[in-house]
Amino acid sequence: MAPELLMLRPAHFGWNSETGPSNAFQIRQPQNIPAQTALQGLREFDAMHRRLLDAGLRVTVLADRDDVPCPDAVFLNNLFCTLPDGGLVHFPMEAPSRRLEKRHDLAHLLIEAGFRVAYESDWSDWAHGGQYLEGTGSLVLDHTHRWAYAAFSTRTSPELFERWCGEMGYQGFGFQSRDTHGQPYYHTNVVMSLGQNLALVGCDAVDSLTRQELRHRLEQSGRDVLELNPDQIACFGANVLQVLHPAGHRCWIASETAIKAWGIGIRQRVEADGELVSVSLTTIEKTGGGSARCMLAENYLPLL
Repeated sequence: MAPELLMLRPAHFGWNSETGPSNAFQIRQPQNIPAQTALQGLREFDAMHRRLLDAGLRVTVLADRDDVPCPDAVFLNNLFCTLPDGGLVHFPMEAPSRRLEKRHDLAHLLIEAGFRVAYESDWSDWAHGGQYLEGTGSLVLDHTHRWAYAAFSTRTSPELFERWCGEMGYQGFGFQSRDTHGQPYYHTNVVMSLGQNLALVGCDAVDSLTRQELRHRLEQSGRDVLELNPDQIACFGANVLQVLHPAGHRCWIASETAIKAWGIGIRQRVEADGELVSVSLTTIEKTGGGSARCMLAENYLPLL
């Protein structure tokens, strides 16, 4: 777990018609004009940023670009990730509008912010051949055991997942997932989240054999599995992130929507494992189809 977090303050948040067909979480808000949606999304972002700082977490905020309007730029964890060995990895996005979010100067921006980038690995050109792997949306990574989990969808290509795991030195576990309407979940990080001691998993989303193997692998890694039902998954119950607080204890970052859906039992299990940091993201969740985890990139880069 990384003590640093990265966020991107959105300048043009809003509905994206290109991502809607594959994202069942994304709900058009016809009563809001684009300017109102963008303003409300910005308010929710700023409130979340303040909440994380008030909790004592370290956050670096990147500025959005004004020249290229990108309605999903707030979900920066899809475009890139950093790795514990100091690597910066860029990923291929399915929607052409999301490919515009790529920052060719990202390494420079991170260095200017005081971090050291050991190397860059750029996979973004795979999108031109119809192969997609959308960062830590597609990949749920266990860096300690070097395991990578992926729920396949149009945004997460099985062949590219295997290639990425092979080249980056992770052992992959890929699987098919379905919601109650039979549609694949668009990203793995809405189906599962890994903490040091806990795993929150939508077990109903996979078949019984896959469920057994997935549970076995997670328990082998020393985690207790908390099963989330489809309604809890639909409320972003698994789209949460555990981070290490600078003071040494663990924190779980989750939206108020997710926490309410958990119910008392799961909330108590999570709070027994670490401090719960709740954030309100109603507009971002409904319009963008992503929640707290989607807005956070873990920063493993060492300080200069």
